[in-house]
Amino acid sequence: MAMRKKSRKELLKKPDEFITFTGKAIRFVSKYQKPISYALCAVVTVVIVVFGYRFFAQRSEAKAFLLLEQAMAKYEAHKKAVSADAAYQKVSAEIQRIVEKYSGNAGGKLARASYASISYDAGDYTKAIELYKRSLNDFKDHPLVYNLILSGLGYAYQQTGDNPNAALFFEKLAAATDSNIRDEALFNLGILYEKLGDTDKSQQAFNQILSNYPNSMYFDIVEEKLSEKGLDSSS
Repeated sequence: MAMRKKSRKELLKKPDEFITFTGKAIRFVSKYQKPISYALCAVVTVVIVVFGYRFFAQRSEAKAFLLLEQAMAKYEAHKKAVSADAAYQKVSAEIQRIVEKYSGNAGGKLARASYASISYDAGDYTKAIELYKRSLNDFKDHPLVYNLILSGLGYAYQQTGDNPNAALFFEKLAAATDSNIRDEALFNLGILYEKLGDTDKSQQAFNQILSNYPNSMYFDIVEEKLSEKGLDSSS
């Protein structure tokens, strides 16, 4: 289902709840960054499990996939009933056992990436970074999952306040020609570069959205941000 492009009014209608920046564009990031990153983690988990069944279900790792599916179903149910943190505590040891027992095959690799996702969701960003980094090598030949992991690393570093490393992974994602979330990476880079004091790179990242992604949910926000700053969006 195609995502309806949100109007600028819809995107800007609620006040800042997270990080204080200036301008309506920054309030959008502050308000929506965490929900967007949570949504990313959910997508990673779903894609990973589906990916695993589609490409590996007929192999000897079938038991690992079954165990992972059961653990993730338990996680989602407990998350809905209680909280992400409580669900993480409930299934963490179970998924860790799958990772350790099946670490050399596809099932274990999928379990590790799923574990990274739920670690992030529970706010354990250090654990998520550790697991996502190991997963990069596991999925280097599978661009869809690889790019989602790059994005997960960018968000996780961002949550820890390590903006240089966050920018590093969003840069890799923005440079990936096979990524369908490059506009999201560019938007995050625009914000990160600004926080790092590199206004030229920040503007360049934002301008790429205006030039290349007219249907992006970030388009109107970036356009207004540059306008408020008196910057030429065509440069």
